[in-house]
Amino acid sequence: MGNVENQRLGAAVPALSSEVIEAALYRAAEGEPAAQATAYILTEEGSFVRRPDLYAVCLDWSDDGRYAAVRWDVLRDIVTAEDSAYPEGPLRTLLLLCCALHDDGPAPLTRLGELDTTQAQIAARGMHIATGKLSLAQALGQGAV
Repeated sequence: MGNVENQRLGAAVPALSSEVIEAALYRAAEGEPAAQATAYILTEEGSFVRRPDLYAVCLDWSDDGRYAAVRWDVLRDIVTAEDSAYPEGPLRTLLLLCCALHDDGPAPLTRLGELDTTQAQIAARGMHIATGKLSLAQALGQGAV
């Protein structure tokens, strides 16, 4: 089925700059707290935007390339597959947290203790964005808290 095939296809995609991906994710998330929260976590943690093998199969791009939306079902399938390249650990925890913030699926709450201080702060800010307690601009340091 798709997982192995998608992973092979993703490996052939040329790398994009993390700034291009970040900007496209934020543009697509505008006005949607859950989407802003997940874009924040994915971009601030940084691993997702630096892994062409992951973002190539998990992002849907607009025709003009200005907007990118995560294909949450694909991301969850890749991360939780039996032969996943994303074993237990902080990256997997953050990716599954993002999936849960978006699709209300299972969240890895018992795994949050695996996160280091920086990752935990990113996750906490993301959850605050999703609940409307913090704006994206505030989380990015662009507005008054």
